[in-house]
Amino acid sequence: MKKSVSLSLALVFILTLLLPAAAAASPALTLAENGRTGYRIVLSSAAIPSEVTAANTLADYLGRITGAVFPVETDETDPQAKEIVIGRTNRAGADALGVEGMDDDGVRILTSGDRLYLTGGRQRGALYAVYTFLEDWLGCRWFTHDLTVVPAQSTLQVDPVDYTYVPPFRLRQTYWSFSTAYADYSAAHKLHGVMAYVSEEYGGPRTELAINGVHTMAYIVTADLFEAHPEYFGADENGVRSVHRQPCFTNEDVYRITVEAALRHCASYESIFSISQNDGMDFCQCENCKAFNAAHGNTDSAALIAFVNRVAVAVDEAYPGRQVETLAYQNSQTPPTGLTVAPNVVVRLCPISCCVLHDMDDPSCPANAKFDKDLSDWAAITNNIYIWNYSTNFQYLYALYPNITTLQARYKYFRDHNAVSIFENGCGEILPPGEFHELRTYLVLKLLWDPDTDVDRHISEFCEAYYGAAAPDVIEFIHTFETGVKGYNALSVSMCHMACSDGGENIEAHTSLTESDIKNLNAIMARAKARDLTEAEAYRLHGLELSWRLFKNATFAGEFNWFSYRYNPEEEAEKLFNDLKAYGVTFLAEAGNIAFGDRTPNFRVRPTYWFLPESELPASVKFQSKVLPIINRLMRTFFFLPRLLQANEK
Repeated sequence: MKKSVSLSLALVFILTLLLPAAAAASPALTLAENGRTGYRIVLSSAAIPSEVTAANTLADYLGRITGAVFPVETDETDPQAKEIVIGRTNRAGADALGVEGMDDDGVRILTSGDRLYLTGGRQRGALYAVYTFLEDWLGCRWFTHDLTVVPAQSTLQVDPVDYTYVPPFRLRQTYWSFSTAYADYSAAHKLHGVMAYVSEEYGGPRTELAINGVHTMAYIVTADLFEAHPEYFGADENGVRSVHRQPCFTNEDVYRITVEAALRHCASYESIFSISQNDGMDFCQCENCKAFNAAHGNTDSAALIAFVNRVAVAVDEAYPGRQVETLAYQNSQTPPTGLTVAPNVVVRLCPISCCVLHDMDDPSCPANAKFDKDLSDWAAITNNIYIWNYSTNFQYLYALYPNITTLQARYKYFRDHNAVSIFENGCGEILPPGEFHELRTYLVLKLLWDPDTDVDRHISEFCEAYYGAAAPDVIEFIHTFETGVKGYNALSVSMCHMACSDGGENIEAHTSLTESDIKNLNAIMARAKARDLTEAEAYRLHGLELSWRLFKNATFAGEFNWFSYRYNPEEEAEKLFNDLKAYGVTFLAEAGNIAFGDRTPNFRVRPTYWFLPESELPASVKFQSKVLPIINRLMRTFFFLPRLLQANEK
């Protein structure tokens, strides 16, 4: 985190009004006065690595805020009145902090006399207490990995504090590019990294997280086994087995191979072992699997859960207390009937088909209503529920995605339904700033820690730091855009719904923006661009505008509307493509798909199909690519030409 920005004292004073309730009676602690301090930071002589990081981080930021040097010493030194005590130490009063047995991520902040205690759960509590104190009491902000706000205040006072917090989600991970690429940024937001890769200096991994990845059956029952053992792989309704199906979960050799893999993992690692279905593959329909599924709710999850239960028993016998994880994903989202889930099995539900425009328990939204029922039914047979959530559009990573204002409701829903863990699957690919990736990442991190946090305040603070004078316009744009897509689409004659893989023609059917809405949003964007911005702020806003143009191109709206006499959508698409390339965008979809390269797009189709050969285009798209340009040419000729002639006559 490289760039620091100074905040005015006025903002710092405003922030103090938002602080958690302070302990009564004691006077304020003066940590620094006129750039000098009588305080020192104390940690145990046997401090664990995360406590050392906590102490050094606090000294660094206090120095940046006040200009004073806060020495870091161990508890082998003689006690003094003015100390900031980090983690578990021998200092008087430490035993009364009530942190024994607290979850590893729990935070305890307390003032007692002239002392300030920053501690909590054993593994990460002190580190997270330091970052909480810096953020909630002192006004520091970590908006992105290279945009940090540190208020300057040579005299620093802290009112009495008695604060305890344990996050509702015990495990918190993301796949939003920079949120896990930078260890200090990740720690500042109390993340556990991606798939549990966190160094000991930042608290180390949580063993409840799987480190062998996801969709792991492809690595357990490998494709090279198919030639000799096709029976290991799923069959279709006609009994034909294929390497492109899930493994056969009623096959005894598949069970044996999976147990062997699990035990090898447990011998080397303390972490949970993932036994998760392959991505996008149909389940086995052999007689055994089909009959078992039919007897337990007619869902593919039945054979899967019975299989995972058996593996879990074998793991527990060899390594008592160790867990395994599986997915409730796509065809296995609905739980089985007549089965329970083994105590050491974690079920990770994946709302991949859910709609971001509606609350998760909204009965008017079919996809969300189904997930809501499935989650409740899973909760009836297990209390080990993890969530794999989605907050980007994998088909259009760089086009606007309308979930900024609905994020909080989803996190509260997961909290209220006792989810233990959240993995937030966003855009993990590295792209130039745009599509609110950075803002959404920041909000996700805040909600993972506290689903009740003040999202409006976070949006406002982020936009002011990130977009400068254009912040009010950007905030207005967010609310106007997201309100506009949450409605009824007259063309598709349906309520709008939007999931995380809406590409092709779906995205147009799932927005109710009118041409009037488009003009209003264009005006807001133009107003933002006219503000007095720094070079960095203008660059970020340009990325946002490109994302807006890509959304319009994907939905054939605004200047990309083929039925408008004002524009030539084919030319506008070419301009957009060139502007995206100049900005540094090289692909538009997950895993580098819709890659630009040196190919020339077909600008008569939506970006999803830019690089597809004509022979591979869906019939409807191929038809549109022929007919729509003709319609547009006629519109421009018969509507624009008379106006041009009339203007010339005048």
